[in-house]
Amino acid sequence: MNTSWLKVIGEVLTSEAVMEPIIAALLGYGINVYNKNRRFRMIMEITADVVDYIEEHYKEWGIKGNQKMEKFLEIFAKEFKKHFGRKPTREELETAKIRAEALVFRARLASMNYYNYDNYNIIKKSVIKK
Repeated sequence: MNTSWLKVIGEVLTSEAVMEPIIAALLGYGINVYNKNRRFRMIMEITADVVDYIEEHYKEWGIKGNQKMEKFLEIFAKEFKKHFGRKPTREELETAKIRAEALVFRARLASMNYYNYDNYNIIKKSVIKK
């Protein structure tokens, strides 16, 4: 069987002219994935810090309920701009908002001594209806 065509394809694929762009593309993709993960971690850290800050001071500010979320979004946007040098996108704000609500929910469960996994699932099922 004549396999010279296979040898030619192998030589072409392993040549510098083909390998360099492939390596550059893979490296670029890896950097992009790393930066997205880093950005997501930073959003989570900023969210947790802002939630803690608001929970510490909301009584002295005289705010509650929806006003706390408005204050969260205001402070989050400022902190985000400090870290990233730009305003957060709508998607980033939505991610932070969902994360903040989850943190507050868990804190509320902890304050009611609902750390028990079964109780958490019962409450979760009653709050989140599919």
